Amino acid sequence: MKSLKALFVLALAVAFAVPAYAETQNVKVSGSIDAYWFNRHNYDLKSSNEIGVLPVGGTGYAAVDPADTKYRANTADFFRSNTQIEVAADLTDNVSTVINLVNQRDWNASDLDAARVASGVGNTTLNTGEFDIVLDLAYVQMKEIFYSPLTLAIGRQDLWFGRGFIIGNNNTVWDVKGTVLANEYSVTTAFDAVRATLDFNPWTIDLVYSKIFENAHNAEDDRDLYIANVNYKFAEYNAVAEGYYVGEIDRGTLSTSTTTSVGSNDTHTIGGRVQFDPISQITLGGELAYQFGNYRGAVTNADRDRSAWATDIFGTYRWDYTWKPEITVEYVLFSGEEDLSATTAEYGAWNLLYRGHFWTAYADFRELVYGTADTVDQPGSTNVQFIQVKGALKPLEDLMLEASFTYLWNDANVHNTSGVQTSSTRSKEIGYEIDLQATYDYTEDVTFGLLTGWFVPGDFYINGEDKVATDVVGSVKVSF
Repeated sequence: MKSLKALFVLALAVAFAVPAYAETQNVKVSGSIDAYWFNRHNYDLKSSNEIGVLPVGGTGYAAVDPADTKYRANTADFFRSNTQIEVAADLTDNVSTVINLVNQRDWNASDLDAARVASGVGNTTLNTGEFDIVLDLAYVQMKEIFYSPLTLAIGRQDLWFGRGFIIGNNNTVWDVKGTVLANEYSVTTAFDAVRATLDFNPWTIDLVYSKIFENAHNAEDDRDLYIANVNYKFAEYNAVAEGYYVGEIDRGTLSTSTTTSVGSNDTHTIGGRVQFDPISQITLGGELAYQFGNYRGAVTNADRDRSAWATDIFGTYRWDYTWKPEITVEYVLFSGEEDLSATTAEYGAWNLLYRGHFWTAYADFRELVYGTADTVDQPGSTNVQFIQVKGALKPLEDLMLEASFTYLWNDANVHNTSGVQTSSTRSKEIGYEIDLQATYDYTEDVTFGLLTGWFVPGDFYINGEDKVATDVVGSVKVSF
């Protein structure tokens, strides 16, 4: 990895050491305005509580003064906008640049000031960062640089490989201003990276270095990401195969002012994917990945060896019919750990990394974006297996209808008492989710959407913390 990093440093040095005077050939301005309405019930799976939707690690918008009897909400109801403006410029000699600016805001929301809540004042002040603009994309791309098959991209850029099973979404920048609640709807997903792409059609080789966290300006408390991806497209059956290595070198999570680089958490992921159409109406595919490295939950804990698995197997059948109906059956596994707070033995919980693909409106994000009332519930990104059946059809040219049923269960047993593996174990049945979605293309530029979802907790959840979570999201999206 040091040699790979040195290669990128050398490429940067050569690129910027040679004087370059670029003339603008073409400038394109584009953007989008996406508006959402959210209505959510029992997102913590507990009714008659004070908080309708509780973010993981936070107090949330509905966390008001507990002594104030006016507030008895187990519902979140709010509006949100994502606004983007992008400028792309084509320069001379196969050089192009892209800059994208974003504002994400919950309409006129409170300031999430925990101190005001604790003092009994409540969240009465509008969020001062509501109208802030953040930088989403800012990169330069140079095609045929030094060597005709080579493309070099430097700066803040989107990264997506395959079906987004491992890399596709930088979840660390979903809400950098702390101004929005529904983080899974964030459009800020880019990475600060250097990407070298070698196009030897039908082979494509990508080498990426990304700085996730710099922290202090030294190498002892950083989080760095390394990616090597090899893709091959076959001439027949619309087939593709790829293999990859993804290394996250994390020296920052446990770093403090007195214990720098102690307890690093390194995750090395190797895997492969195949996908093909045996006939025009059928698509079959599968992906398998393995994680190794080390894990340390706290500075005082000993290193534990990682050993985790993930797999995705799916098949889609498309009917040759006017309404274009299709059905997909998919099985997904992310291996788990009995007790995430344990300090010994091998660590088997899957590390989410920067996955871009999600299957459900709620279950994927429990204990990842939204906290449940259950103290031993684990994030939806690990210790889970599920089967999903999803159907879609287009009764009108501009109308898409989709429906999915997802049944979920734990991979590893979870105990009733955190940190006590001798206590009784929970049922593995997490529950099931039904999601229905309609998308209507009003024009080429305007799309209306309506999503409704129900998560029904299974026997894993104890009585009183097993209420049905519901999600209704209406949207209008305009692109220009």
